Amino acid sequence: MSQEGSRFAADWLALREPVDHRSRADALMAPLRRHLLGRGHRPVTVVDLGAGAGSNRRYLSSHLRVPARWVLLDQDTALLARAVSTGSPDHRVTVRSFDLSAPLAPVLRGADLVTASALLDLASDAWIRSLCDACADTGAAVLMALTVDGRVRFSDEDPLDRRVMDWVGQDQRRDKGLGLALGSRAPASLRQALALRGYRVVERASDWVLGRMDGALIDALIDGWREAAQRQCPREAIAAVAAWAAGRTGSTLQDGATVRVGHVDVLGLPPG
Repeated sequence: MSQEGSRFAADWLALREPVDHRSRADALMAPLRRHLLGRGHRPVTVVDLGAGAGSNRRYLSSHLRVPARWVLLDQDTALLARAVSTGSPDHRVTVRSFDLSAPLAPVLRGADLVTASALLDLASDAWIRSLCDACADTGAAVLMALTVDGRVRFSDEDPLDRRVMDWVGQDQRRDKGLGLALGSRAPASLRQALALRGYRVVERASDWVLGRMDGALIDALIDGWREAAQRQCPREAIAAVAAWAAGRTGSTLQDGATVRVGHVDVLGLPPG
């Protein structure tokens, strides 16, 4: 990734982090904590895929509260540098530049927990199955957080909302480097793959609910949706999509109005 692209990614990740953290399915932490403490390993080994600037580690460190050795994997070394410059110094952290399209089994060997945030919808069914194979082989628990599930709802509905989001959904299923991405179908693929390998699977909603206080995030989100929809829509609809986006900014959101973006957190606990 270019330096400019890395800065953009860092800005986007920083913008979404507080919303991600308040949206996470906290209820999954207790069963995951019990499982990890039952492993008898001190500290447990946690591998964070596509770790970026370390938001997932910061959330889990404060909510999971188990001694952990962290392995953060990402292609973007600038983001990884940010990941180790913030957060609690009480955890042992290793960062590694890693292409997630490479074989996963070698880097997941010995893991007690394999986790990721806002990653799974970028992956193909084959990639998810290979991930679950590698996790099952090493006996690791799996926590995949904040995967989009296709639900988007504006409290002040617009006739174009559904059409635009259909085009966005099409764009989400492009190849993002891990095969043809599943987009909103990724949670179902993960549930099935884990269940077939004997995992106990629990899913909880982790929706973003955005209001006027989240105006900057809404603006960035709408602009991203505009770009995605314009890549997929007919040429004659491009101007209509631009007009839709201009009317959907955070500054135009009325007091009390919300944007709900559906996400799910999926926890898989291995058999035995």
